Amino acid sequence: MNVAATSSTRAYDTTTQTSSDEATRTELGKDAFLKLLLTELRYQDAFQPVDDKEMVAQMAQFSTLEQMENLSAAMEGLAKMQHATQATALIGRKVTATVDDEVVTGTVSGVKFEDGVAYLVVEGKEVLVTDVTEIS
Repeated sequence: MNVAATSSTRAYDTTTQTSSDEATRTELGKDAFLKLLLTELRYQDAFQPVDDKEMVAQMAQFSTLEQMENLSAAMEGLAKMQHATQATALIGRKVTATVDDEVVTGTVSGVKFEDGVAYLVVEGKEVLVTDVTEIS
């Protein structure tokens, strides 16, 4: 039984997270796949019904697609938690960062989360974790 690949790879970048991520997707989701399958069943030729093997293959593809979407959502959540853990681990540590061509050095006094992005509070300034150049 041949099953087409249904995977896609998306990089996770904490500095460019947006809620429109889902709106810009071009691949078919599980809802669209199910609608296509139901439409095919509804309008099939009564004298040439869908082959049982073909139906099983389509259902397997649907199941695989759903599981991959669930896995993708779980991985995104895990990545967010990991970034939060990394940011909070820097509390009390001395860091150096470059913000708008200005070097900021000081002790991390806290972490602020805004729209899923972690900012370190260093000497009263908010610094992206990705802008940190040195930790001591």
